[in-house]
Amino acid sequence: MKINFLLPCFGTRPLGGFRIVYQYANKLAENGHKVSIIYASGRESRFLFLIMRFIILFIKDIFPLHKSIRKLYVFKLNDNTIPNADVTIATACTTAVALESCNASKGKRIYLIQHYEDWSMPPAMLNETWRYKDMKKIVISKYLKEIGANLGVFDTVYIPNPIDCDLFKLTKDVRNRTYNIAMMYSDQEIKGSIYGLQAIEIIKKKYPNFKAIFFGTKSRDKNIPKWIDYIKNPSQEFLVNDIYNNSSIYLCSSVSEGWGLPPMEAMACGTAVVTTQNGGISEFCLNGENALICDIKKPEQMAKCIERIYLDWNLHNLLTKNGLEKIKEFSLDRSFKLFISIL
Repeated sequence: MKINFLLPCFGTRPLGGFRIVYQYANKLAENGHKVSIIYASGRESRFLFLIMRFIILFIKDIFPLHKSIRKLYVFKLNDNTIPNADVTIATACTTAVALESCNASKGKRIYLIQHYEDWSMPPAMLNETWRYKDMKKIVISKYLKEIGANLGVFDTVYIPNPIDCDLFKLTKDVRNRTYNIAMMYSDQEIKGSIYGLQAIEIIKKKYPNFKAIFFGTKSRDKNIPKWIDYIKNPSQEFLVNDIYNNSSIYLCSSVSEGWGLPPMEAMACGTAVVTTQNGGISEFCLNGENALICDIKKPEQMAKCIERIYLDWNLHNLLTKNGLEKIKEFSLDRSFKLFISIL
């Protein structure tokens, strides 16, 4: 088959939704399918598009792609810029809008819904994309399937996000880790980093030897205290070995998640997870069994959960042991079989 994936921007940062697309694209290419990834500029200015198109030539691929996969960088997604194919897959609401306006030469239409993206367009317009009749809709979590049902969309297919357990795995003894806690830091309000930081500062005041490491896609934010280490755009290997496998606890402070890849990845590396009840994490986090779950925007609750794990090695051991077992349910092979059956 000829298969297109439509991405909403150039992907110069390690975005979680892109990583899922890349995993599926690689598996399809390995199975002999002809895969194209078409990146929209995500910009209104053609001048800025040309600048980004030039810059992208010098940026190393964040995620290794199969050598046969074709990458196209376009100003806008439309009939002229999207190749004809047997299947075309929209991976965000803006790409779904573009695909809806294309002719039948783009093949079967699939909408991979990875979040309720109300930051990208007005809710009324967003809801309409969920109701497109000529697109088969895949949701990555039961949380999103429920959102669809509330919109009157009952034909969504649930395919859970996979994890590459050959990459994200336990490599370092949980008793011998440098950092007490790790967290992905973002200035996006939806990620709730400000609340996570407040929680960690509460713990630091009580336990001066407490050590933390943050990572993110941008340069270090001025709000991050100097005592916290920060890594910009870590490679996958660094993320696995020097952050996840070098931290005892992982904190996910998000306000909303379609899934939540970082806490899942950390769990696969033997890190105890503290997370907010942000929707998507319900797929793999069970409160008191393999994670501690607290309310969103509640740094005091987060701090109490962190402290419980920090002071109780038996609890830490229970969460990490059960976490490692739970993650086995989300293999790439299992999700890919479901994905290819829809295609």
